[in-house]
Amino acid sequence: MDKKILDLINEQMNFEFESAYIYKAMAAYTDDLDLEGFTIWMDQQVSEELIHGEGMKNFLQSVGYKPVYKAVPEPRADYASVLDVMKAALEHEKEVSRRINNIAKEANGVDERVRSFIQWYIDEQVEEEETFNKIVTRLERVGDDWHSIYILDTELGKRPAPTNTPANAQ
Repeated sequence: MDKKILDLINEQMNFEFESAYIYKAMAAYTDDLDLEGFTIWMDQQVSEELIHGEGMKNFLQSVGYKPVYKAVPEPRADYASVLDVMKAALEHEKEVSRRINNIAKEANGVDERVRSFIQWYIDEQVEEEETFNKIVTRLERVGDDWHSIYILDTELGKRPAPTNTPANAQ
């Protein structure tokens, strides 16, 4: 595998684990607000990010490369509001998408194994950004109306455990 592509996959694997840590901190913030649904939703996001990171680790191992783990930076812990949390999460997902698209771009025509593997993540990111964007839009519409926030909180608390995983995550 091309060293640049290998480094990008290792970097992304670590970023997926960092994402889980970021979402765990966001879950702690929403839990402090007694927003159980948002907390459940974020905890499901944590699980998804761990699955994504494991998928990358497993792919590297399946093609004969050793994953390289790095320290996870301390996540942001304080936010102005639940809307601030979700806006930060949306921006984070946009960064994840940018990084994954870069891996695809670098692998295109160079390593079709990587290009094929990373397609699942590209598709997943479309869904991730759409979901976060919808939540942000709804929170912007309700403003500081806690009654409406609690209705959304109840809806988010019904999020099922992640089932859509990269083929190599299991």
